Formats: sequence, C-alpha cells, structure tokens
Amino acid sequence: MDNQIKLIIDNDVLDRYHEYYFAKYPKRKKKPIDKPTHPSINKWFIMKRPQMNDLKQKIKDFIVWFVEDQGLTNKGIEKCSMTFISYFKTRIRSDIDNYSPKFYMDGLVDGGLIVDDDYKHIESLTLKCGWDKERPRTEIIINY
Repeated sequence: MDNQIKLIIDNDVLDRYHEYYFAKYPKRKKKPIDKPTHPSINKWFIMKRPQMNDLKQKIKDFIVWFVEDQGLTNKGIEKCSMTFISYFKTRIRSDIDNYSPKFYMDGLVDGGLIVDDDYKHIESLTLKCGWDKERPRTEIIINY
C-alpha cells in the first residue's frame, strides 16, 4: 500500500455542500448536516425508524457529493486500510466506538471511491478522536 488519500471534512466543506444543497432544493430551509463529524450511533439508535433512515440518507448523499467534489468519483479502490479521526469542538467525553463511520463508509462506496466496505476490501479500520475547538473536523485517511 504505497498510495494515500487524505480527505478532510470541516465547516468550510459543509458550507460548500449547503450552497449546493439549497440550490438543488430551494424550498428546504434546514441544513441537512449540522457538524463535520459522524453522528453518534447512540443518538441514531433512539430515533424513530423514518428519522433514522432520513439521517442515514442525508449523510450518504453528502459523502457522495464530497467524493465528487474531491474528484474521486469511481476511483474504485479495491483494497485499503482506513483511519477516521474525529476532532470534536468540545472536550466532552465521548466513547470512540459510538462514532463508527458507518454512514460515511456507505457514501464512499456509493460514490465509487472504494469498491465495498466489507472485509475483502477494507483490511483494517482505525478510529481516533481528538479535540479542536477552532476547527472541528473529520479526517479520513485511506492507504491503498
């Protein structure tokens, strides 16, 4: 694995996405993505089924847009290891396993950046968390 892609989702990326989103859906008023980190699985689990599906779809649509925005649509990476680093805005204690990037992974597959998110294609998945009050973000590092 000699190649690496580093993707950064921060508030600047969200602002660009919201411009795109509201141009596409001018009647909508609420931002579909409210922060640049994956939502906690704990919060998702307590939602009603339609809300769960809606959130999952919004994040997947955002990641598909993001992959295209980065010029990586249909790259089709066959084998890789991935690291997801979530930098939160506050120092509130968070369990790292609650931020499993399930919805991000689905979007990476749908956008064609990776072939699939099963064990045959993803050799390892590393989750890390940090704190950055000034620039909350998610960093996705793909080694292939």
